[in-house]
Amino acid sequence: MTMMMAALFCGTLTAQNADPVLMTVGKETVTKSDFIKAYQKNSMLSEATEADLRDYLRLYSDYRMKVQEAKALQLDTAKAFQKEWEAYKSQYAQQYLVDTEVSDQILEEAMERARYHVRASHILIRFPQNPTPKDTLAAYHKIMKIRDEILGGLDFNEAAIRYSEDESAQDGINPQNGRFKYGNHGELGYFSVMEMVYPFECAAYNTPVGQVSMPVRTQFGYHLVYVQDKIPAIAKIYLSQIFLKDTSALSKTADHSAIMAKCAQIKQEFKSGVSFDTLAVRYSDDPITKNNGGRMEPFVPNRRPGDYVAAAVKLKDGEISEPVASSIGWHILRLDSVVYTTINDEFKYLIKNRLGRDARSKKSKESLVEKLKVEYNYEEKGKAAAMKFFKKNMSDTYFQTKRVVADSLPGIEKLKPMCTFANQTLTARDFGKYLDRFQGAQLSVPVAVFLEQVFPNFVSDNILRYESTRLMDKYPDYRDVVNEVYDGLLIYEVNALKVWNAAIKDTVGAERLYEQIKGEFATGDTAQPYKPFDQVRAIVISRYQDQLEKQWINELHQKYPVKIDEEVFKTILKK
Repeated sequence: MTMMMAALFCGTLTAQNADPVLMTVGKETVTKSDFIKAYQKNSMLSEATEADLRDYLRLYSDYRMKVQEAKALQLDTAKAFQKEWEAYKSQYAQQYLVDTEVSDQILEEAMERARYHVRASHILIRFPQNPTPKDTLAAYHKIMKIRDEILGGLDFNEAAIRYSEDESAQDGINPQNGRFKYGNHGELGYFSVMEMVYPFECAAYNTPVGQVSMPVRTQFGYHLVYVQDKIPAIAKIYLSQIFLKDTSALSKTADHSAIMAKCAQIKQEFKSGVSFDTLAVRYSDDPITKNNGGRMEPFVPNRRPGDYVAAAVKLKDGEISEPVASSIGWHILRLDSVVYTTINDEFKYLIKNRLGRDARSKKSKESLVEKLKVEYNYEEKGKAAAMKFFKKNMSDTYFQTKRVVADSLPGIEKLKPMCTFANQTLTARDFGKYLDRFQGAQLSVPVAVFLEQVFPNFVSDNILRYESTRLMDKYPDYRDVVNEVYDGLLIYEVNALKVWNAAIKDTVGAERLYEQIKGEFATGDTAQPYKPFDQVRAIVISRYQDQLEKQWINELHQKYPVKIDEEVFKTILKK
């Protein structure tokens, strides 16, 4: 034996000894590591007794026999089985089709932001839904000029009234009822994570309190964000109020002296010892709360105007505020209590689920696609020529035609592949088939622009689809879970066939068992000494299922004999 062959032989023996076969179940082998891995999913190996391990060895061998029997019966070829398994695989694969590093960063960022509520105002300069570079540049220059004015001393709220293209900023007439309405002057109140579009949220959380952000672009246009306050995140605010009706409360020109005198009187009476409850009954114009001590339903900060919340959170429990103006009147507030947001594992789970539905989650998928492009040597040598072909042969009204067949445009078969990655080739015809799904779409941009917009999605879909076929090879933990689910589904199907449904269908067998055990259902009544079968059917069938399973297991042992290597088992006991 040469030295190289000897080395290889020794290496093979070492690998075998490192994970020896613990038992065979029929033609299937179960290694020591397979068994330990299965056991440790539910119990600690370090605390296991020999009896514990023997019991589990029996259960595990029964499990493996049932899986083999299910495969022998071809239950895994049923359409319903395949559909359920593929659905699970697809669902579980999603966590592997993102850049986990980016996903973790997004979650960490969201968790940190969830600790705070931010109060902000904004100014919006709009541009068209599908703007040209000229449109966006014009909007950017316009909003930068406004920012310069604000930094030069112009009040932000005044700038919002003067310049903002968010119609809610200005006073005006409500088109629904024809009544005058006060504008919010750019005020957005308090909000927390995932309550604004992501770019706006980033600007609000990254801008220091008292400062104005640089322009931030969203789908609505460019915004300036003025951050007024940042407070610990609040789950609920409990307040009581005395409300004084005055629809001119927000007017800067109205005479408020009389109502201010009334507010001062209320505050003086409170200081002198008159209870807030008594004052609410005496003075409040709110018919819902005045006879309940002014107590309001608890609310979250984003459900009240910014001034209202700011006045409340500055109070100590039991204190009352200065009058707070709103569009309907004046509010004297008493803080009863504040419940702050609890940041724990449950909260993290909720945030993680919300992130899965949030637009920012696309970042982790996009990041993965870029990494996969490098890993799979992505190239798009034929893209330019193919795009030129499509743009030449597709008018701006192409998708409104009766029959969209972009994959069959004359000459398409002569084009070189648009792009390649790994061992995959994406042709112009493939892209054409992808475009066919847009039949009837009303494009808001020229078809040439639309093609450039959807091509990255076409590539991303195909790369991720290819990646999903490789998950079993790339990720052992994914493979283990998917295989475990596969076996679990088979166990369910074969148990239903051989035990559960069999016991329900075999009424003769169930009634025979009832006759054997009916003494357990004695009534003590000589006229009817035993409960009738119909009354104890569920109990009898359950017992009959146990009986059928024992018989079936005995049959399986004959068909799939179990052999245990006791020497290997002893090495597990030593652990």
